[in-house]
Amino acid sequence: MTELELAQALIRQESLSQQESKVMQVMLSAFQDLGFDQAYIDKAGNAIGIFQRGEGPTIMLNGHLDIVPLGDLSRWPYPPLTAEVIDGDLWGRGAVDMKGAMACMALAAKDAVLQGFKGTLLVTAVVMEEIGGFGARYIHETLKPDVIILGEPSNLSLMLGHRGRIELEVIFHGKIAHAAKNELGINALYKASRFLEKLEHLELPKGGLLGGSSVTPTKLVSYPNNSTNVVPGSAELTLDYRTIPDDDLQSVLERLQALDPEAEIKVRQVSLSNQDNSLTYTIDVAPPYITPGENSFVQKARPAIKKTLTEYNLPLRERMWWFATDAPYLAASGVPVIGFGPGNEELAHTTQERVPVKQLEIARRVYRDLVLAYCG
Repeated sequence: MTELELAQALIRQESLSQQESKVMQVMLSAFQDLGFDQAYIDKAGNAIGIFQRGEGPTIMLNGHLDIVPLGDLSRWPYPPLTAEVIDGDLWGRGAVDMKGAMACMALAAKDAVLQGFKGTLLVTAVVMEEIGGFGARYIHETLKPDVIILGEPSNLSLMLGHRGRIELEVIFHGKIAHAAKNELGINALYKASRFLEKLEHLELPKGGLLGGSSVTPTKLVSYPNNSTNVVPGSAELTLDYRTIPDDDLQSVLERLQALDPEAEIKVRQVSLSNQDNSLTYTIDVAPPYITPGENSFVQKARPAIKKTLTEYNLPLRERMWWFATDAPYLAASGVPVIGFGPGNEELAHTTQERVPVKQLEIARRVYRDLVLAYCG
């Protein structure tokens, strides 16, 4: 089995969030075929593979196997679930985000065993990353690694963090009236428009490693929404707010509330459960994450990654992800998380999703070398 073959097998299983059981069975079978000492599906639905080789550090290679919807099938150059290789690229939903990386991690773990190391190596494929990090939250509670390598796409860059995310609902209250005599009502859409005008010019915290906070209005719905001749009595605006460490939830709420003291502002919360409802998490604020840049694990990661990249005439680059990941949940107890993955992250969630087969080869070697750098 190669990393390409396993990636193709994973892509061919459609695995929307909360519908990952079939792809997890594919991952479990791969762990078993590769000779992992332990291979199982945990209570959350995550697939776990473990190699144990005596006393030493515990290293985790982590990623997710859930995907976003396929989108407009007519816009895909190649069918998104057939995992075709075209001109050196592996195409399909999940190719870059991030079934390709998960396949590399499983094969790299076996490579590390053949090279020899001391310690425990965990490969964890988690569920529901795309909708709030359900599987990662359970991993944090049940497994205790010393360092975590997260395989989200990075175009072979070393990733050291990302901004947090808060989804907010801003509700504007008006008064319903007949649209033909609108002076009898209070139009909630005008309140929303005044709020949006102020929001566009709102000063937000800037600077630091993550560059600054941002806020993006993404949806506006007025009510009642089943008639077009009624003055809207309320309107609901959805905001995507990206945070940096110094921009906490209370500061965010106060900053937005000042734009309209009468608006009702709520943090969106979602309750997620496993298949038998025996495990439930409330998903709300996704915090920012920054890897301590000078800890020993980062210091060991740099030369390990650079060695392989140099062989392929590629430079070592260090960046921050511009999107949120499972890192804050995995690192909740202080465990450092280092990111590295194959493929261009800008292709994730698009109908152009693909990953270069050569980058899968490189990522497999880097994951092996990172394990050996920590446990060799």
